[in-house]
Amino acid sequence: MPATCWLGEENKNLVPGDRIAARVYTTLVYRSPLEGMKGVLIRIRFPSPLGDILSCMSLRNRLYRILCCVLCALSPVGAMAQSTHYSVKLVPDFERHVLLGDETIEFQANAGEVEWQKQAGLHIVASKAAKGAVTVAKQLVTVRVLSAGRHSVRFKFEAAAGRGIKWFEDNAGLATAFYCETWMVCDNSPGQRATLQLELVVPFKHLPQGASGFRAVGPGRRGKEWAGDDGHHFVFEQDDPVQTYLLSFGIARLEVAMDGRYSIYAQRMGANNVAFAKTADAYAFLRSAASIDPMNPHYTQAFLPGPSMGQEAAGMALMSQDDLSDLLDKDDVQLMAHELAHQWWGVTVGIRSWSDFWLNEGFAEFMSNAYIEMHQGRAAYNQKIVELQGRMRKLREEGKDRPLHWEKWKDAHEALGPIPYVKGALFLERLRTELGDEIFWRGIGLYTSGNARRLVDSSDFEQAMEKASGRDLKTIFDEAVYH
Repeated sequence: MPATCWLGEENKNLVPGDRIAARVYTTLVYRSPLEGMKGVLIRIRFPSPLGDILSCMSLRNRLYRILCCVLCALSPVGAMAQSTHYSVKLVPDFERHVLLGDETIEFQANAGEVEWQKQAGLHIVASKAAKGAVTVAKQLVTVRVLSAGRHSVRFKFEAAAGRGIKWFEDNAGLATAFYCETWMVCDNSPGQRATLQLELVVPFKHLPQGASGFRAVGPGRRGKEWAGDDGHHFVFEQDDPVQTYLLSFGIARLEVAMDGRYSIYAQRMGANNVAFAKTADAYAFLRSAASIDPMNPHYTQAFLPGPSMGQEAAGMALMSQDDLSDLLDKDDVQLMAHELAHQWWGVTVGIRSWSDFWLNEGFAEFMSNAYIEMHQGRAAYNQKIVELQGRMRKLREEGKDRPLHWEKWKDAHEALGPIPYVKGALFLERLRTELGDEIFWRGIGLYTSGNARRLVDSSDFEQAMEKASGRDLKTIFDEAVYH
């Protein structure tokens, strides 16, 4: 396993307990044995007191000790699986409000146990591993594989309504959001990414006026569509690996319009030319800020029944018909721009763990405000910042303040909340003020283009901004991100 190690500064003249001692880390870059992965960046951060101990060692000893820890972590104690591809077929039962699922997971693993997550409402009725044994628990599926190599496991299941699935009133359709383990067996950790083929079948029965007009919208590239004996089939393919919380989809009676790289699905299309123009304008602004194209070349916006909602997915966003009306009639571009921003900060650049969820949501919130500045003027931007400051004061008064990098968030449900959005956006505004526009936007471009199709944490953003500014930003990041 060829590797290159780099250790940060010597931390001279420091005593145990200093902030930087707790941030000693090593970076090991190695070529992954997994098919389709050209390289994996592994960064291990050692907190105090181990950071204090390491800071007192010589550089040579530090490298030796840390490398031993890294190699130990990479040793095949468990199966160390990477879910490389999900093939999922879902058929909604509109009468019972359940999804009937047939799923195959293809993965690479060493001998040992491999685990995936599911919610309690997902009931597996059949399972089969080609070279192993499957154990199903309430919220966990374990596969014991007998040898190293490529493997596959297949499930048939029923997924009841639960966190992450919303069935619309009057059998008007459904939408899924974020929690993939509600409608499929998956690894929901941000550190794991996979490709997907999703087939959605809209059945002819149990629907008012039949299935006519019903369409599905999903992540990635729109694939084949056909009418079969069992209903209308819609296929979506995500060819680049992404985290599973980016695999949401929706089904409703929808019209479809396309304009170049953009598609709009909506119940009532109306002034679709205006919606396309606003989307293209926001896209151009965000593309300029990011300095690169997003992972998915085509972008779809689906405006579904029900109240306002916003959910990003790979190459796609789910919103509501009311949101489309606000976009067209009130020039309310914030939600549209926020969800579009995730195509760079969330999809193209992904977080390594829930600890840095602000790198998704804080960026999307700030970028939508920055677009408002360009679209509606500086006064409109300033008003958004004042609103965020007011929300942050209230969060502090309620005792809900947390560091932006918060390692006590263990899963997506804990990570969701106002702090990553509000405090994250305000920190970016502070950096912009501190560094000035030219340096700030240069740093945003460096960070985004330099980490495309990679997983990041707060230190990656800090390094990019320090490189752009030529300044040591440790004090600012310590105060705003880590404390």
